[in-house]
Amino acid sequence: MAVGLVAVAAMGIGMTALFAGGPPPAPERPRPPPPPEALLNGELRYSPVVYRGQVEQDARRFGVPVPQSGEFEAPFFYLEELTSRRKLTTRSPIETQHVRLGLDVEKRDATLQGQRYRSEHLVLRIENRTDKFLAYRIDTDVADERKCSAKGDIPHNALVLGPRQTLRRSECLFRGGEASLEVARIEVIELPPLAAVYVSRLPAIASIFDKRTAAGHVPDKGSLCPQTFSWREIRDGLERKELGWRDVIDFYARHSCDEFAFFRTYRFRVDAGAPLPARPEG
Repeated sequence: MAVGLVAVAAMGIGMTALFAGGPPPAPERPRPPPPPEALLNGELRYSPVVYRGQVEQDARRFGVPVPQSGEFEAPFFYLEELTSRRKLTTRSPIETQHVRLGLDVEKRDATLQGQRYRSEHLVLRIENRTDKFLAYRIDTDVADERKCSAKGDIPHNALVLGPRQTLRRSECLFRGGEASLEVARIEVIELPPLAAVYVSRLPAIASIFDKRTAAGHVPDKGSLCPQTFSWREIRDGLERKELGWRDVIDFYARHSCDEFAFFRTYRFRVDAGAPLPARPEG
């Protein structure tokens, strides 16, 4: 009997010690595995919530207003302001609804066979007449492009004009005679501030811009976009006239080049109800 009492007492002491701190903890549930990379690069990337968070973060990063709800979803105003050639001289500026063009002759540094020297240049003045940010494309022709290879470049934003801003870009060396250019095309798209930053960061490559005039491109904020996509597809689409300048610009006005790459089926947005981010088919 004494042995039995001792055993019961020992069991009681053990149970008291076991449950002194309450019931035993439930076994820890296994943590779910992290989302696969395919999901991060697919479904989450194209989530409207994730996209909106990215837009707000970029606005703070670049110090511009956060786009209002629906602002990026709405179509941007586009206008082809010049469709037939016009002659521009130092005495005859060209003025459209959005821009005013002037021509100057300036002595600037040029380079020939590695040697720098001073020479007169044709310099185009591009003035934004509006209070909007403008993505712009102004195509010009000179009498002899062979004279332009040695010209000096002026650092400027070759893709975007700020409100009421005037930019200057070098067109060619000037060897005397009449100072003039042929203006072949003027296109503009009105943009919100963050969209202007997005477009400004694109490299002004020969696929969609004239290398002669786009040289010297410098974005207003941030650095140039990383080369994470193929410009060959864009170039081929433009050459076959399947794409236009406004299609490429409209895409990158709404999508950070750090996260998204243009796809060839994208077209200038005319439907405010289409979702963002834009997603390639398949």
